[in-house]
Amino acid sequence: MYRKCPNGSRVVCFDEFGPFELRPQYGMHWAQRRHPQRLPATYTRHHGVRHLLAFFDVNRDQFWGYFFQRKRWQETLRAFKRLRTHYPRRERIYLILDNFSPHRRPEIRRWARNNNVRLVWTPTNASWLNRIECQFTEIRKFSLDNTFFQTHRQLQRAVRRFIRYRNMRQRNKSKKKIQH
Repeated sequence: MYRKCPNGSRVVCFDEFGPFELRPQYGMHWAQRRHPQRLPATYTRHHGVRHLLAFFDVNRDQFWGYFFQRKRWQETLRAFKRLRTHYPRRERIYLILDNFSPHRRPEIRRWARNNNVRLVWTPTNASWLNRIECQFTEIRKFSLDNTFFQTHRQLQRAVRRFIRYRNMRQRNKSKKKIQH
């Protein structure tokens, strides 16, 4: 599927990333030897958590996602419906995803059948076969490490900013390849 996409179709990878919590995130930075910056202890999650339900279009090399407070089958279905709006209905979407139980719900399968989406499951304990997994490493490194966001809005803004940057960087790389 990754090497040769069938004509009139798209290969899109899907996975959840999170939970995102409002707590200090460890990272690397230069610090004075005698007075390093300390991270405060946080034991409770007064503001809850957020999850990024993300998509990676293998053909376009584009990444995007939506934040939700939970990652049940209802939120997964809402994310899939938003995915469908990115492509014409006649174009089949091969959606690569893992075996997380909300993905296997009858409601999800029924929606996929009715909307020209083919669900392609990765084998159990083989998440590395889903190409979206390596995208999450960059998000963590460039927008989360060494931070302490006070609100979920700040955290989501940082993640979205990195995703925009990442997609523009990839577009520029592909333009350079075409020119040479």
